[in-house]
Amino acid sequence: MKSRSGTAETVGGALAVAEPPAPAAPPVPLAKPVVEFVYNPWKLKDLRRLYINLSDGTKVGYLDLATLDAVPDSAGTGDLLQRALAGLSPLTAARHFIHAAQSGETHLLPSPPAVDVLPWTDLAAHRPGQLIDGHEDASYRAGVAGEQRTAGVLAGLERTGYRILHSVPLSPRKDIDHLVIGPTGLWAINTKSTTYDVTAKADGAVYSDGYRQKWVESIIRDATVAGEHLSVAARMDLQCRPLVAIWSTMSVASNYEGLVVGVDLVGTINGAAPVFPPEWVDVVYGVARRSDTWTAHH
Repeated sequence: MKSRSGTAETVGGALAVAEPPAPAAPPVPLAKPVVEFVYNPWKLKDLRRLYINLSDGTKVGYLDLATLDAVPDSAGTGDLLQRALAGLSPLTAARHFIHAAQSGETHLLPSPPAVDVLPWTDLAAHRPGQLIDGHEDASYRAGVAGEQRTAGVLAGLERTGYRILHSVPLSPRKDIDHLVIGPTGLWAINTKSTTYDVTAKADGAVYSDGYRQKWVESIIRDATVAGEHLSVAARMDLQCRPLVAIWSTMSVASNYEGLVVGVDLVGTINGAAPVFPPEWVDVVYGVARRSDTWTAHH
């Protein structure tokens, strides 16, 4: 006869007590995945920062070397930024950079040792018309020629404290022909070349070749997007003004301030009210020339 009560059993008159199960072994904590960080020291006048990215180019944040504030790129990268800063070896160039900034040394770092660690390319090397250069179609060739003419005019602004970029990528298939950064602010410029008369009304409606053209609406959208991208990257509230530059073999009649003949670009931009102090121009230019300011949104 066999009976059961709780954990005890009676088998043939003898009492047998079941042994309690052995306690489960504590779970082995999972090791954190190995993360490779890329450190990019950056200095502009009195601004000193150590930018940190993942090896795939993802932005983590930066360390302000003047205040030693750690500024994550987003709410989700705060822990990564702390790991990156904690993981600096005393022998790394980045650690020397921080020490130099704290001690006020003038020479912070030797020349950057490896260009290939940079997760971005310098848009200052872009040519006018780069996105459409190489096409055999006559309209594309005219477009490239027009952008080159505009670039030649804009070069005159550099003598008065402006910085110029060309072929700034808003997406893999679309760019801003010219981005001007200077005392009167940010300007996104779209160049149009035509063999027809151009008429622009005060409300921005543009007519050429007998059709209503969407040139103004297009550059307004692009300028808005450019301002948003630059605001995020620079952590500043930035607005970009739209401008259409026209090169026409015929007449151009414009009652809209955002559409001008190419030769009038310098006067239009210089004649606007000042917006930036000189030191801001270089800061914004330093952000705008980085490809990852734009490709992060593609």
